[in-house]
Amino acid sequence: MLGIPSHVYWARCEGGHTAVLDLHTGSWHMFSNVGARVWDAFALRGGVEGLAEEIAIPAGYDLRATRDAIDAYVLALSDMGLLASHARQRRRKWSRR
Repeated sequence: MLGIPSHVYWARCEGGHTAVLDLHTGSWHMFSNVGARVWDAFALRGGVEGLAEEIAIPAGYDLRATRDAIDAYVLALSDMGLLASHARQRRRKWSRR
């Protein structure tokens, strides 16, 4: 099962964007649109189950193509080290104080 590793921090930004910081690489990533929805699915509910239906059905998109696109995006996030397979997941969100 994939989750957000402890070295990754994230925050929602204005306009529906999500900023993600990988402390291992010092890299920032900005996700928007469907990318932000995929990230939010992991951050808020622990996975992307049902996300393809939430996106495809209201918009009239092909469900299988949407699932395939989400799976490819999740694989890319995993390859970048932003998602990892591990037993303990810590959700790290930062906010302004």
